[in-house]
Amino acid sequence: HSTRLAMLSNNLTHWKKLPLLPSLTNQPHQVLASDPVPFADLQQVSRIAAYAFSALSQIRV
Repeated sequence: HSTRLAMLSNNLTHWKKLPLLPSLTNQPHQVLASDPVPFADLQQVSRIAAYAFSALSQIRV
């Protein structure tokens, strides 16, 4: 469990370093002008989210 949580925390710290997506309501022109997100990035995001969810669900508080 400790190694899994360490990997998870590494993922989350890496996550915080990524630039936040501009919100559609505040900066619509910026969103439309920016490059589309690569599909591989979306897959990685969903994998990290699923991994985080499974790891958190296994923690007994």
